[in-house]
Amino acid sequence: IAEILQFSCEIKPTGDRSQQFHCFPVPRFFRLCRGQPAVEVTRIVKMDPSTGEVNIPRDFVQQLPKAKQWRDVIRR
Repeated sequence: IAEILQFSCEIKPTGDRSQQFHCFPVPRFFRLCRGQPAVEVTRIVKMDPSTGEVNIPRDFVQQLPKAKQWRDVIRR
């Protein structure tokens, strides 16, 4: 399992015609297997935000979405 921490930011106006940024962390989790494409599993794993502990369900593999190699992705 690999984690990346992205940020979602909003611009909020202040009273003096300037703006202030408010950013919030958004953790994302990926399953990495040798020779396979990475699969995002953020919706499957459970994370305790206060401790950072990540819990992986026992039926984790059955819940994974189908993955494709980038070369097999067709854009229309």
